Amino acid sequence: MASAGSAANAAAAAKFWDYFQQQKEAINALAALSKEDASKKIRELDSSLREAFIYLPPYDQKRLSKDLDELRGQHQQQRSTSKQQGFKFKSAVAKPNNALATASSSVTSAASEQPSSADSNVQTSLSPAGPSHKYTGISDSWVVTDMPSLLGEVAMPSPTDCELRDITNSVVDLRPISRSLRALNCHRIQNSIVICGPFAGSVTVRDSNNCVLVLGARQFRLENSQGVDVYLYCTSHPIIEKSSGIRFASYPTELRTPRIEQEFGTSQLGLQPNSFDRVDDFNWLKRQASPNWSISQASALPSADIWSFLDDTSKPREKLIQALLPIN
Repeated sequence: MASAGSAANAAAAAKFWDYFQQQKEAINALAALSKEDASKKIRELDSSLREAFIYLPPYDQKRLSKDLDELRGQHQQQRSTSKQQGFKFKSAVAKPNNALATASSSVTSAASEQPSSADSNVQTSLSPAGPSHKYTGISDSWVVTDMPSLLGEVAMPSPTDCELRDITNSVVDLRPISRSLRALNCHRIQNSIVICGPFAGSVTVRDSNNCVLVLGARQFRLENSQGVDVYLYCTSHPIIEKSSGIRFASYPTELRTPRIEQEFGTSQLGLQPNSFDRVDDFNWLKRQASPNWSISQASALPSADIWSFLDDTSKPREKLIQALLPIN
């Protein structure tokens, strides 16, 4: 006899399946009228799907993820052939009407080692709907995010998404904004380090290689990536797909400062077990262990001295990258 929990999950999965199909039809209809709105709906559906992984069975997860990828591909093809000006992620942050405030994150380039206050590829804006954070086309830099300010005071964080795209040979520190996040989406992270504090949302990483991710979230998904070291606190099973050479370890204790510990409590992640080592590989259905991922050996974990580079005011980017990246 099925348990009450499994019956509830089955009912929730069936309800989400119907919702997903309705959203697909709505997006296809909307695409003919507004490609911008269709793109937004696809992102929202992606976020909803990742949140539903908690109760969706593996087959449904894989099937719906494939359907969403096909929908995204069709939409991108339509955009590329449109006579209208195409949407470019590099300038994706629109200037909101009646914007309350705008703030730039601190960016230290390898050439000057001085913060740049006007980097067009680092945009953090505050609108009536809440802040947005997008970082695109960044290379050879050390980025430390910052919350937007309002009249000189730190604004109360509102739930928002963060997007990293085309990051190369860089360090991106998202800890200052992690408490405000609901989703983190990463695309094409190469030879770089991304660190984020815990938040009660989802992380999706695609098309990345030779990078280090330090994350705390409810869901984690990695697609089409190679040679990634993931230091993770995750309350659900991490998912990998079309990926290899992935190593998992727990969120480093050396980085669990009083502030980070407080965020583990606020996000309620700390109230649930860490499932960083219970990885589901969607491309490996055999009973034997997947060859595409492994658990990092304790002897191979970075020392406290190496992790301390993250908070070094001199921002030793090259030294940190050399010490942490899987391949140097």
